[in-house]
Amino acid sequence: MLANQKVGHAPRFEQAVVALLLIVGMYYPTSIDGEQSNHLTAFLAFVALFSLFAYLVWKHGVRRDAAAFISLPIIIVIVGCTLWSFRNMAFDFNLGVFSGFSTLALVFSLDLREVRWGRFVNSAFVLVNLLNILCGATILIGSEWISDFLPKYYWLSHTELVPSMVALHKPILTFGIHSLAGFFIYLFFWLNWEEFKVRRSKLALFFALSYLAFLIGLTSFTSLAFALLALAQIGIWCWKFHRKSLVVAILCVAVTAPVAIRAFADEIEALEELPQLSETAFLNIEFNGPLSRYGAHGSLRAEVGYLFDHPFSPIGVARTESALDADTPSHFFVGDSGPLEYLVRGSVPLLFLVYFGLYRFLRNNLAIKNHAIFLFLVIIASETGAAIFTYRRTYFLLPFFVVYLNQIAQAQTGQTVHARQLERDLALSN
Repeated sequence: MLANQKVGHAPRFEQAVVALLLIVGMYYPTSIDGEQSNHLTAFLAFVALFSLFAYLVWKHGVRRDAAAFISLPIIIVIVGCTLWSFRNMAFDFNLGVFSGFSTLALVFSLDLREVRWGRFVNSAFVLVNLLNILCGATILIGSEWISDFLPKYYWLSHTELVPSMVALHKPILTFGIHSLAGFFIYLFFWLNWEEFKVRRSKLALFFALSYLAFLIGLTSFTSLAFALLALAQIGIWCWKFHRKSLVVAILCVAVTAPVAIRAFADEIEALEELPQLSETAFLNIEFNGPLSRYGAHGSLRAEVGYLFDHPFSPIGVARTESALDADTPSHFFVGDSGPLEYLVRGSVPLLFLVYFGLYRFLRNNLAIKNHAIFLFLVIIASETGAAIFTYRRTYFLLPFFVVYLNQIAQAQTGQTVHARQLERDLALSN
């Protein structure tokens, strides 16, 4: 909802809640002055999230069928597998994992169909787009300020990851990891592109093209795959509605391609002088992409091995971080793959409940079926390279994206009704 857009009336407090889902979801810090503070930041994020959800539940209620047949079974399965795991092997209870699945269960039960958009939310969305683009642009140009700021307040995994990616000018924004950054940056592209298609907003087009540039700048398997998808969406639209623009776009790509190739070559040459950055190199198959996770020596091999050796022994919410120091049947790394994590923690029932719950959540809450199916497929594809539903920002941003897509659907429906009315008037006049 950007330029030249009529915005309906919505309760001010409801607008504030929707806006905070976006703002807090994007910008709450994951580290403090360069030191990760899991307990403090997780607790504050948990309090903020449940405060916002409490209002939405009080105002709009929950879908009882989803709560009874999806959300509650998720909790039952994860608790049951935890008790079974506790019975068979010693482990530490991971409260963060349990709270994550509990929050996901709550998200799936939300009823967002009547949550309304307003001018305040529109302003918040424009502001967040501007801040994201400013942040990404400063990373691309190599700003010293952003190189110091992001590692202090937005690092994940380990302390060297964010500084090395910023040093390579990868616009990861506040997401900390390039696989997660690629997924969310693409969603921001898609939302703005859908906005442009409906309202022809030049500001939305600027935002969409900026996010496309960030996807290319990330130079990871995930981001380049989404960049190709974004280019295909733009190309298809131009072919249908504005073929002259498609010709211009093709010429621009032809002109800029040599420059981009040269930039990638310079990046690879820089790695020879900075070998400490090799883990975040452009398409480094040893550290990025499918082989780095699922290959013979990938980070998830122990997880895959445990799944094959113990197919009926899910670990529930066991704490497994010690796998970084000791690779044993009871201690192994769990992460970087949503499907594998659900299978290891809750076996097939948890895998089914999570993805079926996601599908029903999107179909029940999104006004346009194609939006629901497309978003579902994008999330499923992304989960093979990053566990989207164990990432806390997802719990904030996914409900916001649903509300945003619904206001686009409302405008699209209004245009369709108006066009049909014009057709009827023209037929009557003839």
